[in-house]
Amino acid sequence: MSGTPAARTSSQIVRRPESVPGQRLLAEAMDACKRFPGDETQLSRLYSAHLCRAALLECAGAEPCDYETLLVLSGHATAFAYHPQRYQPLYVTPDPADQVDARLAGATGYRFEPLEHAGDSAGAWAAIRDSLDAGKPVHGVWLDNLVFCGYDEPGDIADRRLWVAGGWDPPGWWSWDRFDKWAAEFGLMERVAGRCQCVPAAETLREVVACMVRCADSDPRAGVTFLDHAVYGLAGLRAFVRDMADPSRRPDHWNAGWLGGHCVYRQLAGRAPAARYLLGSADTGPASAGPYLHAAAASLTAASEAWGAWGKWLGVESGVTDAEDLRLLWLQGANRRKGAEHAREALRHETEAARQLGLALARLGA
Repeated sequence: MSGTPAARTSSQIVRRPESVPGQRLLAEAMDACKRFPGDETQLSRLYSAHLCRAALLECAGAEPCDYETLLVLSGHATAFAYHPQRYQPLYVTPDPADQVDARLAGATGYRFEPLEHAGDSAGAWAAIRDSLDAGKPVHGVWLDNLVFCGYDEPGDIADRRLWVAGGWDPPGWWSWDRFDKWAAEFGLMERVAGRCQCVPAAETLREVVACMVRCADSDPRAGVTFLDHAVYGLAGLRAFVRDMADPSRRPDHWNAGWLGGHCVYRQLAGRAPAARYLLGSADTGPASAGPYLHAAAASLTAASEAWGAWGKWLGVESGVTDAEDLRLLWLQGANRRKGAEHAREALRHETEAARQLGLALARLGA
């Protein structure tokens, strides 16, 4: 896609009532966020930051703006970070944030900007209110990402409310007390700044494939001080499989997020979307790269299927979703052996996908 997307018309924005204090709700933002999955098992497979950004881009009129596209553009679709007791690195994009944002802007035609405020709850409220008055929903940025879609501002500060979606709760109103605590602890926000020029699809494809190759063999996060405790890419997958296959590793070796699958699914659920992206974009690059992109897509699809088979022994595909029951699965030697078998198969496919992506990149001109 190239060119500059059309802007939303004023008729597509729910206007704030004339009375002040008043209430303002952005109907399109609320509708977009109501499509967020409400089931915890589904949410464990998704990055909430990309869900929230997709909702904001949809409201702005961007195309493409779906979750899978953002997942691929971010680099998360084929990345992997492993530390048995920690999980924070998996939420950080492999490439630096400014590089990811530039890639996202070039592909969608819209850029994000930080929403600055005075630093306290009153300042955060004012920034959100002013952005909503301008027809722009706000993304609250942290591990459990949020979208602020509306506000209710009666005369008493204690009675203020914000309509919020995201996190683990159903969409709905937040009290002032809840927002006050959130703003004090987190308070980082962004919104869609406006339109920008798209880059040619072939350029985006080249950047995405280059990122995939980096994620496999030289993930940039490994060089960041507060992230260098984890093992990344194919090396991280090998370490995960090795630990899984080691009968001396008791379940307590892992943080509960690994046993419950949150740390696994959120990362590995991107393989199938990555394959679809490569298949859908192969024709935008040089013809010589096409066979390698198709081969990489086939390997990523096979890896996704193998991880699904892994889940039948050590994940939610077994029919078990309770955290303690999942821990019991990991206690059973037969489950660990079968799970490791399928994980080794997945690793073989992931390794082959990385090889094919490297060959494709050489023909994409990077």
